[in-house]
Amino acid sequence: MSTATESNGPIRERGVPTREHDQLDQLLSDLRFGAGSDAKIGYDAAAAVSAWRKPPRIQVTGRAHSGRTTVLHALALMSAMETGPVDEPGVDEPVLDGDIVVYVLSAAPTPADRRLLATLPRERTVVVLNKADAIGARWGDAVAAADQYARELGVAVLPVVASLAVRTRAGAVSDADLAALRALATNADAALTLSPDLFLAPGPGLAEREELLRKWDLYGVTCALVVLANEPSILPQALLQILHAASGIDPLHRLLHRRYEQVSALRGGALLDELARLAARAVPGDHSSGRDMFETYLYGDEASWLALCAGLADPGVAHLAAGYPAPAPADADDALARAARWRAVVSSDMPPAARRAALRVHNGYVRLWERMSSAGL
Repeated sequence: MSTATESNGPIRERGVPTREHDQLDQLLSDLRFGAGSDAKIGYDAAAAVSAWRKPPRIQVTGRAHSGRTTVLHALALMSAMETGPVDEPGVDEPVLDGDIVVYVLSAAPTPADRRLLATLPRERTVVVLNKADAIGARWGDAVAAADQYARELGVAVLPVVASLAVRTRAGAVSDADLAALRALATNADAALTLSPDLFLAPGPGLAEREELLRKWDLYGVTCALVVLANEPSILPQALLQILHAASGIDPLHRLLHRRYEQVSALRGGALLDELARLAARAVPGDHSSGRDMFETYLYGDEASWLALCAGLADPGVAHLAAGYPAPAPADADDALARAARWRAVVSSDMPPAARRAALRVHNGYVRLWERMSSAGL
């Protein structure tokens, strides 16, 4: 596998291994064509690698009528799946064993919600306060409610209007929509958007209002009218982007992306642990070089990078890396500074699991410093 000192482009400057010559695939190939016990251990190693390479599973769950299906469609993630409703009389509770669980609320959490959420790992759970437009009189009320629930539940809670997010993902603001919205922004009574019934009151433009409500829902129409009152000449695509932002789906996407990366990193650390166990089973002999193959990989650049990322993602020390813009250091000096800092963390009083994670981070930054400064060549 090429390293930072051997490849071109931005990755070279960071000292991060590339995947041009994957050491892990080379290890599996060497084991597969080995003799006897090496081939058997190679099969186990291939199974471990295959499991590691599967994308993390995301489950979308919650009570009936909370909007689980709408949230699933708004997220549009291939690895996400909807479970059956929770706390539903006469229905078995879904098994919540996903790598990430998105729990959907549409109001204040019930005692049943609280009991179930207390059983889920905090670092792998995200709560969506859906239908946020129905909470209070303004978006700030929904944000305040989400913050309160987050403190009470001990997990991240984000307000979202998933129905609008689905519409902005699948639809477009047509010229007819924009003309009807501009007419409403100019002439309509502000009370018109207080409820769907008022919005559909008989009168001029009823057909256009019906179409707007069907396409954008009342919250979307209300947001669009506020935008047009301040920017009457806005273009359809710009208005669509604002409506998308008003749905609150982007912060949820960003949080899920971070959780996805964290889960993937932790699984990389688990893979290294499994390969180390397999290496211990590979008894050296005249016809077996499996242990040497494993050790060559485990002491290589790729394994060092996986270990570093796993250490940074460990819940016991992840808060200590919160200020890093990225796992990779900017240059050799940054790598050395990070290595020194994590050496101090390793020397501090902390649980064994956290110390092991910190040691992985320290060793990883030492390796990157060697590669970026050419000290290890």
